Amino acid sequence: MHQRNLLIVDDEENVLTAFERTLMDENYTIESAQSGEKALEKLTLFPAGIILSDYMMPGMNGLELLQKIKQRYPDTIRILITGRSDMQITIEAINKGDIFRFLLKPWDDDELKMALRTAFQYHDLLHENRKLLTTIKKQSSLLEEIESKYPGITKIKTEEDGTVVFEDEECEDIVHTFQLKGKE
Repeated sequence: MHQRNLLIVDDEENVLTAFERTLMDENYTIESAQSGEKALEKLTLFPAGIILSDYMMPGMNGLELLQKIKQRYPDTIRILITGRSDMQITIEAINKGDIFRFLLKPWDDDELKMALRTAFQYHDLLHENRKLLTTIKKQSSLLEEIESKYPGITKIKTEEDGTVVFEDEECEDIVHTFQLKGKE
């Protein structure tokens, strides 16, 4: 499990305080910003796994912020929250900001907590998937290197009964076979 870094963006100080109070029992490191510009600055020093941003803010709105975050920090999970239940905003947020969740103000505390837990689980899965993919690529590269030095070494021959056959290239007439033992 990774550190749970959450950046909350809202232009209203009392809303930021309410979020922090709601989430104080969760195991998150929380930073806040009162504008999109300040959020982008903060992200240079604070590697947030999740961004929870209000939609209606002066200057850069939440959707514009999440679009920029998607471009600069594609692994960051983006959640948009708004007091307006405008379907056009929702569609734009999904299409342009590639958001994970869309929440309405006033939020339900339990729904907010569950959305964040789910988002962090998703973030962890993406991170783990990336690590596994890197491991697979390294192993594949190593196998290719071994195969180039010792052609045929990565090819496994088996008999119908599951016996693995190893052929010694030095003495083609000698064949070593080993019976793989199953559960007895």
